Amino acid sequence: MDVDTGLTRGALSHAALHMDCVTGAARTFQPPTDLDIRAMVVAELYRHTVEGRPVWKLRAIGQGWAEGFDGLARAYGVDVE
Repeated sequence: MDVDTGLTRGALSHAALHMDCVTGAARTFQPPTDLDIRAMVVAELYRHTVEGRPVWKLRAIGQGWAEGFDGLARAYGVDVE
């Protein structure tokens, strides 16, 4: 979202995450539209071990904060003054 202009998640009318898998499957995630959200974590990309082998995973989150980046930072344990 844009702190300088005051735009929120509601202004992003076509926000979506598209992923094509090597198996041929395709996934789409559209985060929730909330007029108050000013910062958002759309997805997490992380490495996971399956049967001793590293595998990349993508998790759709869609968590938003009306407090903007201050709220997001506090959610991850950052002290914001």
